[in-house]
This record gives sequence, structure tokens and C-alpha cells, in this order.
Amino acid sequence: MGSDFSKEDCFHFPTMDQRNLYTLRDYLCNYKPPKGCDHVNILLLGKVGAGKSSLINTFLSALHGRTISCVPTGGNPWPITLELKSYRTGKLQFWDTAAWNALENPERTKRVLLMILEGRVPPETNLQGFNPDSDDAKYPVIAENVIHGVAFIFDVNTMDYICEDKMKQFHELQTIVVQKYIYRVVIGTKFERLGIREKHHAWIYEYKPLQEKIKKLSDSTGMDKRSMFVVSNQWKGDQIEQIKCILALYVLENMVRNINKYLKVTV
Repeated sequence: MGSDFSKEDCFHFPTMDQRNLYTLRDYLCNYKPPKGCDHVNILLLGKVGAGKSSLINTFLSALHGRTISCVPTGGNPWPITLELKSYRTGKLQFWDTAAWNALENPERTKRVLLMILEGRVPPETNLQGFNPDSDDAKYPVIAENVIHGVAFIFDVNTMDYICEDKMKQFHELQTIVVQKYIYRVVIGTKFERLGIREKHHAWIYEYKPLQEKIKKLSDSTGMDKRSMFVVSNQWKGDQIEQIKCILALYVLENMVRNINKYLKVTV
């Protein structure tokens, strides 16, 4: 494969074969949360254009084995997500929300995130006009909407060139998630633009330029690089390729298994 690949520093080893695809899909499609919890809520959070809405489509497509585009993305006339929306399949519910830099006031963004994590923001709420300082009685906790896991979404091509202000904001948002004892990961999108050939996607975690980007983000955020993943949001025709399915389901399985451990001791 050339000098751009290194097993020595690889921190993920997903098996890219059909058997693993079926095993991942079977676990996730038949997953049952611990008694007392009906389903798992996963929030996707990222900057404008990071690909979080597209990633929900990718997860749904990988789970069902065919392309699904039920979530509006950048290719639509109104590409910027402003409302809190949920998309459920089986026992997994994905939440799409406004980008953390779409709301003008960083302090307001933090308060809105906290309320979303607590399940206090009703679905379909327009977050630009939402007032997080309203009386708590106006927005009580909706138990079935409490968030169990958060995926911070980054464009792989720019994840190591985040300006100081935005990195500070990311730190603050991450701190809120940690304080709520919610499992979190980082997912990098658009890795195709790194120049790696499609036939080498099965070895993406051994790609040294990607390893360097993830290490840099890990060092600056304090997050373990083993909780950092990559997913492709691009596919051809009405079928999503096996490798891209596995990459997406591999991340999702990691989240669900870790969330499940937490639920077993808290529910």
C-alpha cells in the first residue's frame, strides 16, 4: 500500500469482511436496551457543513443495507439544520440539531445543549428562536428524549486546523457532556478528500496522515484517540458499499456497547 500506511500506530482494527458486516448489523438491528429503557438516544453535534445530517443517513443506510436519504442535507435548498429532529430505527434514535456555530451566542449554545441532553427540548423546536432561559416548568424533562451518547462530528480535512475560539467552544461543549456522564466520541467525515484510494478504504485507520490528524485533535482536546473514528458519507447509486457500511456500523456498535454498560448501572 505504500509508505503512507502504518500498522504500528493504528488504534482501530475493524475486520472488513462480509461476516463482520452481518455480525455488526445483526447486533445493532436486534439490540435491546436494559430493562427500564425503551431505546437509546444518540445526538450528533458539529459545526456547519461537518456532515452530521448526512451521517444519520449513512447510519440508517448501513443498518438497512440500502441508501436512505430521509434527513435533509447540504444538497437541499435549506441545508443548515435549525430544528431539533429525531430519526428512529429499531431501538436506536438519532438526534440532529443546529450546528454549534449556527447559534450566535456561545453561552446560549451551551445552555441549549444542556437542555437537549436532559431531554427538555421538544422535537421540531426551532433552536434559533428557542429561549433556554425560560422557566424550567415550561420545559420539563421528557424521559424518552434524554440523550445517552454524543457524537462530535468533524470534517477530517479541517479537524486539525480549528481556530482557537472554536476549539475553546468545543472544549466547553465537551465538558457539559462529560459532566452529564454521557458517552462521547468524535467522528471524522469526508475522508475521501485526503486522497486515499477507494481500494485502500479498508485500511483507513492505518493511513498515516489521518493518524496524525487524530493524534493532534486528541492532544488538543484531551479525548482518547481510541474514541475517534471516521465514516464516509459518500456512496454510489442505491447501494452503500460493504466497507463503508462496516466503517459506519463499527462506530455505532462502539457507541451502543458503551452506552449499554452505562445504562445497566443507572436504569
